[in-house]
Amino acid sequence: GNSTASAMSAEPDALAVVNQLRDLAADPMNRRAIVQDQGCLPGLILFLDHPNPQVVYSALLAIRYLAECRANREKLKGELGMMLSLQNVMQKVGGVCVRRLC
Repeated sequence: GNSTASAMSAEPDALAVVNQLRDLAADPMNRRAIVQDQGCLPGLILFLDHPNPQVVYSALLAIRYLAECRANREKLKGELGMMLSLQNVMQKVGGVCVRRLC
């Protein structure tokens, strides 16, 4: 039906957004600002549950980059839904990327 068409058109947007976040997080100078931004972490958590594996992978990479900064780790762990979503992803994929955060 129609819902699959709209879902398909929505996907590149999610991928573009999460890839942009991942690229920003790759730069250590940006990591503090991303973690302190009101929308970024909740957005990344939503992306962890995304049906597109590429979106999930980019979100994981972004979180891994953010977790490299020690000051960010407590904030990441304390973010509502973060640990639960990471556990869900680990059950799905074996958790290669996420071990460092837990």
